[in-house]
Amino acid sequence: MQPKRKLSQNHTKKSISSGFFLLLLVGILLVIPAGVMSSTNTPVPLHILAVNDFHGQITAGQSYNGTPVGSIPILGAYLQDAVLRYGEENTIIALPGDMTGASPAESNLLLDEPAILFFNSFATGDWKNSATTNGSGVDVIATLGNHEFDRNLTELLRLINGGNGDTTITHLVDPYPGALFPVIAANVFDKETGDLLFEPYFIRMTDNIPVAFIGVVTIQTQEISMPGNVEHVTFTDEADAINAQVTNLQKQGIHSFVILAHEGGTQTAYDGPTRETGDLSGRIASITMRLNEDVDVVISAHTHEFTNQYLPNAGGKPTLVTQAYSYSKAYADINLTIDQESGDIIEKSATIVPAYENQDQGLQPDENAQELLDAVNRAVDPVISEVIATADIPLTRDLSENGESLLYDIGTDSMRWGMNSDIAIINIGALRADIPAGEVTTGMAYSVMPFHDQVYTIDLTGQQVKDLLNQQWNRTIRPDHLLQISGFSYSYDESRNQTDKVTSITFNGEDLMMNKNYTVATTDFLAAGGDGYTVMEEGVISGYGRLDVDIFIDYLKTLPSPIETRTGGRIYPTNISISGHE
Repeated sequence: MQPKRKLSQNHTKKSISSGFFLLLLVGILLVIPAGVMSSTNTPVPLHILAVNDFHGQITAGQSYNGTPVGSIPILGAYLQDAVLRYGEENTIIALPGDMTGASPAESNLLLDEPAILFFNSFATGDWKNSATTNGSGVDVIATLGNHEFDRNLTELLRLINGGNGDTTITHLVDPYPGALFPVIAANVFDKETGDLLFEPYFIRMTDNIPVAFIGVVTIQTQEISMPGNVEHVTFTDEADAINAQVTNLQKQGIHSFVILAHEGGTQTAYDGPTRETGDLSGRIASITMRLNEDVDVVISAHTHEFTNQYLPNAGGKPTLVTQAYSYSKAYADINLTIDQESGDIIEKSATIVPAYENQDQGLQPDENAQELLDAVNRAVDPVISEVIATADIPLTRDLSENGESLLYDIGTDSMRWGMNSDIAIINIGALRADIPAGEVTTGMAYSVMPFHDQVYTIDLTGQQVKDLLNQQWNRTIRPDHLLQISGFSYSYDESRNQTDKVTSITFNGEDLMMNKNYTVATTDFLAAGGDGYTVMEEGVISGYGRLDVDIFIDYLKTLPSPIETRTGGRIYPTNISISGHE
């Protein structure tokens, strides 16, 4: 299942070239006076523009601090301006995973090909070009995120390697060229052969100095993806995978390492270049502190947060760790200085740059990206333009103090309605966009439910329902992805043991009966134990429904317009603070 690009031979050639360069340098040192040589050892600049968790956000609609940001014409304008200032030969665009998946309808309905075409445009100069030309364009390097596995493995490989396969969509570039840039992953293995699914690293020569880029995806991908989509692959520990590649590359004389890691953490945001101290926490912090002392930069992702901090690696040396929110809102502008003599990165700092729509480069949107977006809109408009409801208020995923959300209430109600079940349960993270006040279109519904999960009914006993609810606090996977419900209510005591926090469950005005079976509508993802909800796997599938988004659209059509606020009254905590990462 190897992709079409084989980088290992290139690595060998580059290593030989680097070795020849070092021998030549030794010869030069013998004949040039030391004072003259020191004056020519000019530090080499390298600039990395990092876009994490893009999620196919080619359209507008995102905001940062109440100001519109993002979309490919706006983000493209910022990136192109940075490339112009720094120079193509000194600039790399880095994508640490989730380029695709959980995307708005405009990208999702075209199987996220538009997202890849957008990043291809930096390598080729035009999104319509199907090949790179030597000496032109910007180097783009990517790794996988967990959402690259939202569709099956065959579709992932087609998305990266190109070709139309058996798809029936409109291909804006036909045949679809795939990613015209290296996609690397050092910890994703073919379960059958034991081989890496993709090349683990990419070597980028900068003024004859090799800089190694190593990619990894969160090891939790196995647990938070549809089981059928990852059944043929294995994910290994991120730090171990990185260190193994670093050790190998050090033997080739490489000492500059940049990691593209689809794993993240949280940190208090600030403006300006990297500060000496910060409060970064999360898995990416523990991973970074286990890395080889030669690792200089970790470009992180996955938690959709701000990150810009130095953390000590295993050798105690400062490693720059960045993350720039998500959904095309911003990018990390990373500035590196490489010492010509040692081949090591000697200076590093970053600034997280929001891609504002109404100021700076946002005032002159990128024309080529706008052309791509216009082509996308022409292709999908017939599918996404139908008005199915109206809303006087925004329908959002924002959680109340009780941990309930208006949009999740409507989403779970739609599944219970569509399956005629007793109750419905889905996980936070299943819905990926809010619906603004005004007309509600099919396109908005597709953006809310981009995974196109099939809805099942599962037979669970009352005891299993209680066990499932308690599992919200004793899982090790995505502990922030709690459950949203329909058809019943429950209360819990935060002070109780994490395996027994639920104190009561009410169904139809009476206590849920522990020995009685209840039909539970849910997605195929959650039914298979997704997000660590393994109790779901104990149930018996009793019904197969349509796709979640199709049920959702039909349900919205039945609601009185305008859609009004619902009263909630489903979850009764005594004390809780809830937040959701995506």
